[in-house]
Amino acid sequence: MEKIIYIISFLLSSSNYVVSLSIPLYLISKFSASPLILGVAGFCGNFAYTIFAYIFYRLKWKMDFPWFIISSILICFAYFSLPFLPSYILFFLFLFMNGIFYSRFWPSLQYIFSKKTDNVDRYNLSWSLGVIFGIFISGYLFKIKEILPFLTGSFFAFCGFIIGLINFRNFKTFYEKLPKEFFVKKKIDKWTRKIMLLNFVSFFGIGGTIFLFPKLAKSISYPSTLISNILTSLFIIRFFMFFIFSKIKIKITGKTLFISYFGVAFSLIFTGILKAPLFHSICISFLGITSAFSFRAGLMTVVEKGYSTELNESIIGMGLFTGSLILGVLSQIFGIFNGFIFSGSLIMLIFFLQKYLLK
Repeated sequence: MEKIIYIISFLLSSSNYVVSLSIPLYLISKFSASPLILGVAGFCGNFAYTIFAYIFYRLKWKMDFPWFIISSILICFAYFSLPFLPSYILFFLFLFMNGIFYSRFWPSLQYIFSKKTDNVDRYNLSWSLGVIFGIFISGYLFKIKEILPFLTGSFFAFCGFIIGLINFRNFKTFYEKLPKEFFVKKKIDKWTRKIMLLNFVSFFGIGGTIFLFPKLAKSISYPSTLISNILTSLFIIRFFMFFIFSKIKIKITGKTLFISYFGVAFSLIFTGILKAPLFHSICISFLGITSAFSFRAGLMTVVEKGYSTELNESIIGMGLFTGSLILGVLSQIFGIFNGFIFSGSLIMLIFFLQKYLLK
């Protein structure tokens, strides 16, 4: 059954990222979108993801049904509709709804590992490989025709739905037998909070970069294929780091926390300073290292300690929507390059304030 989950996670992460990169490219092309509009676009879906993942966590409406199967067909519908919407308002509304659909998909999928955490590393490799594939083909599909990435993302989600539907009975039986301790509300210990804050910071950087880097790159005449190649480097590095971390166990200490925060800050600051494709690839790749480290640590911690995966995912979603919104606002006010520099500086400020933030 885990093998089927790997296939579905690959398909839906491919679906997500073949569309995610195309959203800012599409908005720039069709509506001449400003940095603020791009930031709002990133905010809408990720804000809905965060809020509803947290709501489902509070309601303890989690595991007794394989909700990821239903979510897949709804995601398919949302992606298919996006390029046919005539206005910003409808576009943002559909992004918001899609965030709700994903808030059921990923947490529900992850409960499959509650009895066997050894398979978490294979799961991380499957979805991160899907991200690489989706974001790599995105720029090329967009270059052929602007609508193609959206139709492709819809098709991948539909395939995930069909595979899940074929195996529906097995999944339903499995979810009905999940351990009841996951329904019990537990107070989160301080060390888990540190890991969650690191997750927030890592995905803050990724959220801002995915939605605002295309604008920065277009301002210095990067073609859509080059943009997708640069962002693909981030996710290739993350894939290999997932593999490395599955073989070499690295504990979270004060030193590794600082290195991770510094990596995110370095990536954002020097993306704003430098203006060459090679240097942008190198800088952005640092986000692949930090996000692999923080995501693996976060998922393993919540599963092993019996915390809700919805809570962990809501923290990740918070990082994604906050990163895109804050970077979009800063870029609108100070310019796209300075927006990246100021956002990186904000990350280091969060590191030094973390002991107060965690109280």
